Amino acid sequence: MRFETYEEAEQWVLGRKSILVYFEPFAKAMHMLGNPHNGLSYLHVAGTNGKGSTCRFLYDICRKQYPKVGLYTSPHLENIRDRIRINDQWIPEEVFLRYVNEHMDVIEACNLGMVGICSMMCFLWFQEEQVDLAILEVSMGGRYDTTNVIQNPLVSVITSISYDHMNFLGNTLQEIAGEKAGIIKENCPVVLGRLPEEADEVIAAYAETMHAPLKRFPESFSETEDGFVLEGIQYAIASDISYQKRNGAVALCAAREIGIDITSESVKESMRDSIWPGRYEVIQCHPKIILDGAHNPEGIDALCEASAAEPRPKIAVFSALKDKQGQKMRQQLEEAFDEVITTGFSHDRADSTDHLGGGCVIADWKDAIEAAVQKAGEHGTVIITGSLYFISAVRAFLKHPER
Repeated sequence: MRFETYEEAEQWVLGRKSILVYFEPFAKAMHMLGNPHNGLSYLHVAGTNGKGSTCRFLYDICRKQYPKVGLYTSPHLENIRDRIRINDQWIPEEVFLRYVNEHMDVIEACNLGMVGICSMMCFLWFQEEQVDLAILEVSMGGRYDTTNVIQNPLVSVITSISYDHMNFLGNTLQEIAGEKAGIIKENCPVVLGRLPEEADEVIAAYAETMHAPLKRFPESFSETEDGFVLEGIQYAIASDISYQKRNGAVALCAAREIGIDITSESVKESMRDSIWPGRYEVIQCHPKIILDGAHNPEGIDALCEASAAEPRPKIAVFSALKDKQGQKMRQQLEEAFDEVITTGFSHDRADSTDHLGGGCVIADWKDAIEAAVQKAGEHGTVIITGSLYFISAVRAFLKHPER
């Protein structure tokens, strides 16, 4: 099979379902391709929440320190190509098409799904372009994630541990922490976010067996109105949300581990200007419309805390994937918002509105948003939240309705 256009290849890749335990077939694919992941420098970031934002902070810091920096994140927000970028340029359409066509035999032989194909392209392109540094976000878990084929990252980061993907990672924080700890490599430093004690103990024990120096979330951290203070130094960031301030501090600690002077004006400027779309992103003011990819109970808690002072009436539009704790998340929102509208979206893993439940259900998400805007009025707030796949569709529609 060979595709003539990028659009054909893109739709084919998007339609490839990923299997849950995909490390072994992916490692086999990398071997067949000559292990393109070897020989590059990496920062490896895992965590239940905050890993995407932490990656973005690190990316913006490092772009002023290295000539060519790669970033691999998931899921995509605007286009499948935005998962893979170098110096903020997405992987080009012609390169995407070339990799699919040239390596179709490997994709088919190893039964790679969308995640595996994107990871394959990430390593191929970063190697082809010889990036000076690549920042990799773990898709799920850590131990069996495709990104875990790398051998010796400059630093491993675990941003947070909470309940998510329990059918795959385990039903206790200790089990989940054990899976996240799988990214820790021998003698490679590890930076931790603020973790629950039982999770911290698991990761610390594993780091000790790997002789990996462990750096915990700094006690010197404190929040300020426009940012935070870390070891006596003030940092301003674009968001006034508490969890983003913590993510910023974790990113700075990781950057310091690779020799970057985090007290420099260049780093402070990078922190101030860093923005990661879809994370408490305000896209309209009257009414205020906010997009936030809070996709698990801990994320919803953080969202409810962050939105406490937003103008009322506050209306939430919510949808989730079926492997999430959707009903619990909806109930959390109902305690904090004046009204929650449950809706659906097109994705093979999307939960049904029947299962998510709720007092107000509007099946079509465009109708749900329109209803929320009417309910909020000119001076209220609409927060659209849940799955990042849902946020991706909504964001594309609201920012580019002509498409």
